[in-house]
Amino acid sequence: RDKDGNIILQAQDAARARRISTFIGTRFDLTDDYGDPRRGVRLDISRYANPRSDSGPDFAVMDYNLTGYLPVGSRNTWVFNLLRSDALVSRQGVTDSAIIQQQQGINCADPALTPQQQQYCLDVVNNIIAGNTYGTATSLGGLSRLRSYSQSRFSGAHTQFYGTEFRWNLTDEATPFDIFVMKDIRTSLQVAFFYEVGSTADLQQDVGKTWRESYGLGLRMITASGVVFRADIANGQDGMA
Repeated sequence: RDKDGNIILQAQDAARARRISTFIGTRFDLTDDYGDPRRGVRLDISRYANPRSDSGPDFAVMDYNLTGYLPVGSRNTWVFNLLRSDALVSRQGVTDSAIIQQQQGINCADPALTPQQQQYCLDVVNNIIAGNTYGTATSLGGLSRLRSYSQSRFSGAHTQFYGTEFRWNLTDEATPFDIFVMKDIRTSLQVAFFYEVGSTADLQQDVGKTWRESYGLGLRMITASGVVFRADIANGQDGMA
């Protein structure tokens, strides 16, 4: 589908696959509070192993996620985040366009398609070929990074992301609540203002040549159990989300 939800191409009898991924990681935490940090630094290092499934590649993803927390005033926080993600391919997947089209149940040369639809079809196939050749690192777009874009809007073998968020704490409290399916102890209400930029590419040297940005604000409710309820509104080149 395109960014407005219109169907570009409908695949018939699409192939199904099942895979097992292995995750190994560690966290270095030098913050003042694990659930709602106001001061300090946190570093997450992780490796996702993605064994080959059907026609896909055999690859792993290395993520380095660094977050800094700077106190502003008595209870507000300015957050800075850096993510670097790289795919490491040990064996490539299928890169033959004809085989991929057959697997996906599509035919980009179908005369019933308009030239624009044929190009969209080829773009889908080329994206699969790129993923099978270089692997796929952590993508951008969705609920956490580049929030104005749809989930996994941008993907490639290498990802670079920078984000900053100012968290304005409206309250510091310990208030029990029981609302429908939510029951916990509210410890803080926040308004957050954020700005984020990111770049993805299949080749290392192309990372940073094209950037996308997203900015907006959100409302947070922090709970004693560690769960954070949040609602964000963001704007970017694709519009509001």
